[in-house]
Amino acid sequence: MLGTFSPAARLGSLSSSPTRLPTRRLAASISYAARLRERYPFIPPNTSVDHLVIGGGVIGLSVAAGLVNTAGRDRVTFVVERRRQLGQETTARNSEVIHSGEHGLSTGATLADELRDILIVATANSQVPYLDALQTLSLDPRLRSSDAELSASQNDSVVPAYFLSGNEARDLEPDLSREVKGALLVTETGIVDSQGLVDSLEREIEEGDYLSSSNGGYFGVGVRGGRSRKGTGRGEGVIVKGTRVVRIDRENKGNGWVVQLESGWEGLEEGQKGDVESVRADVVVNAAGLGAVSLMEGLVRDNERVQMWPVKGNYMSYKGPGVSNISRLIYPCPSQNIDHLGTHLRVQIHTDEHFQTIDLDGNIKFGPDVEPIGSPSDVLANPDFWQAHLAPSEAHLRSIGEAARRYLPGIDPSRLTPDYAGIRPNISPPGAGFSDFMVRHKPERRGLVEMMGFNSPGLTSALAAGEMVSGMVRRDVWGEKDDLEGLAIGWE
Repeated sequence: MLGTFSPAARLGSLSSSPTRLPTRRLAASISYAARLRERYPFIPPNTSVDHLVIGGGVIGLSVAAGLVNTAGRDRVTFVVERRRQLGQETTARNSEVIHSGEHGLSTGATLADELRDILIVATANSQVPYLDALQTLSLDPRLRSSDAELSASQNDSVVPAYFLSGNEARDLEPDLSREVKGALLVTETGIVDSQGLVDSLEREIEEGDYLSSSNGGYFGVGVRGGRSRKGTGRGEGVIVKGTRVVRIDRENKGNGWVVQLESGWEGLEEGQKGDVESVRADVVVNAAGLGAVSLMEGLVRDNERVQMWPVKGNYMSYKGPGVSNISRLIYPCPSQNIDHLGTHLRVQIHTDEHFQTIDLDGNIKFGPDVEPIGSPSDVLANPDFWQAHLAPSEAHLRSIGEAARRYLPGIDPSRLTPDYAGIRPNISPPGAGFSDFMVRHKPERRGLVEMMGFNSPGLTSALAAGEMVSGMVRRDVWGEKDDLEGLAIGWE
């Protein structure tokens, strides 16, 4: 049962003013999390839930939907989101392109490939708008100096992709540079309305009849065509907005976790407190995105602590010549160390670190680039430091314009204007190479699931991640065996 827990959290729109941050310089030895624990001493819980998901972005909502749909009719899942609206941080500031899984063998690529078709089907049945599109991946820059032309060939991969020569690519996209010697045509991708997906997941969590009232043969997280795992029923889901987590503790007696929550916290002066309550949960899923690392301080050993290097991606709007024929997503090859792909937003034209995107409204944007903005020590001192970096960096207009002209020589860089910026919760330093998602559930921390590093492909992978984590919880916490019949749902 939900007990007496009723924080004053279901508030209106997100405050336009940034979070008030401490103005005095912090001692390097005292982290933000440690200061919070001093300020908010342990409070015994006054209510209990089965699952508590931290973070109301697309990852946390997908996990919560999977738990509500598949963990059983007697189990309660809470989602706590610190903002007054859902999906306002990483989810709201990304390219919204559906990744096809062609960039590498990894957790992220596997999840993206799994959910490519499911996401399109699910969003269609849930009436979340998305744009069908083709995706062209510009090949290695070394090909641009080669006289060799790749020719179209059969596809021997599970990814729906086909090699094209440079001329074949220009037949599809006449604005491409003559220096492009080859391309990879990916025929299953698109753009999803991230806010529409967030709204749909919110209803899936809280409204018991939402999926069944959607179009026929409904899909959801863990649900295919109206069918979920054998012998399970739908649980109860509750989303609490405007409420932040200030500390997490192991339960003194038992196997659960005690999570202390504060509502009404935004806009307070330093030293003031909102309404504070504690909740006991059997399972805590940390899907707090840019704030996830700080929440783990004191709960994991030093040698297991994950570090975060937030990275900014700048997007620039464009209205001008040289793009009148663009109709599909265009990426360059990933960088040599595969540490970034560029950001995916609507229809894009990418050049190494930058690409052009056409959004669902037909607008064209170039971006993102890769701009490191801080170190793990910055995150520990203040996990919200990134909020001072949300304005796009005008200094990057020139570099983005130059990069774009390598593939679209007809554009006029002087017509670029700053649009917006997104912050990625990267868990490896710039230049270190490929960084995968991290989903961790250790036996010694039974019931505490960490989800970190969900950057650009996270939107595509969200529904698959929700299914994976909800299955992990059923198996590792609740001791349920895999349902072979359920695993076959959707593959008939």
